[in-house]
Amino acid sequence: MLHQSHKSALRLLPLLPVLLAFGSRAHAQTVVSPPAADAGTIAVVPAGPTRGGTPVLVAAVVDTTGNADTAKKALQLAPQALAQTPGYSPLSASEYPAVSAALAKAAAKGVDWSFPFTSTDYIKLGKATKATRAMTLTVSPAGDGFGAVAELYDTKIGVLTGYGRGTSGTGLTGDAALSSAITSAVVALGQTATIPGIVLSKPSVGGTYVARLSLGTLSGARAGARIEYLGDTGQPIAFGTLFDIAAGEGLASIAPEIAYPDIFVNQRVRLVNNPLEKRALPTSRQRDEKEFNQFERNFAISVAVGTAVYYIAK
Repeated sequence: MLHQSHKSALRLLPLLPVLLAFGSRAHAQTVVSPPAADAGTIAVVPAGPTRGGTPVLVAAVVDTTGNADTAKKALQLAPQALAQTPGYSPLSASEYPAVSAALAKAAAKGVDWSFPFTSTDYIKLGKATKATRAMTLTVSPAGDGFGAVAELYDTKIGVLTGYGRGTSGTGLTGDAALSSAITSAVVALGQTATIPGIVLSKPSVGGTYVARLSLGTLSGARAGARIEYLGDTGQPIAFGTLFDIAAGEGLASIAPEIAYPDIFVNQRVRLVNNPLEKRALPTSRQRDEKEFNQFERNFAISVAVGTAVYYIAK
């Protein structure tokens, strides 16, 4: 697909099921996730269903030099990279024929898919394909290898929600260099911020060793994030999980237990490996709303049953 072309940036979409048939691999047992660990770390997990994530539509792949062959190869590699990105997954290859048909139908009604897309275009893409996330991938030559930029959009409101930049690994050339650049750019979409905070108090919660922290939803924290309690040297002396979160504060566990006496009010902490929204634990408000909705539903059922019994007995 050519960057300077004003033709549809989605022309290669019908080829995706064929390309995936040759290039796609399952990731049910081995997950490589650099954003959550040191680069190159491999985690082997028990066999079972492939981990889920938010499905992402590969909306366009662009080569800035106008090399269509490179763009086609990048289109093949993009879903594989998405499969390695925590919280996301590529749209199934079996769905792309329906996606292509929906886009063609929309184009027949006068919808313009010219690249670069605007926010309105991404919203139209979402309505036509039913996909909630769409990604565009741009590749460019960089020395002997390639550079790549992945941009992720929320198709409900047409805004940029993820950005990843990557380059080829040292010494790589050709297809290996292209694959390396794309993978590093797409996997970077799963990287999250490290957020600093402090200990506010050490409440008693059913005998569990916890701390109340200045990390809430307003600071960008999500429940389920890993917490590091920092010592005088700035190195972690204890760890925990942020498990109960409100707007301005959150509760986190403290481990190991032997470190609990060394945790004090105003101690520095930092949030690392913040989970994506889809993988986060529910907030206090979400739990309260769920419990209230369940109570409301059970109450309505009880009233309906009681009324029915009354009229039957009558």
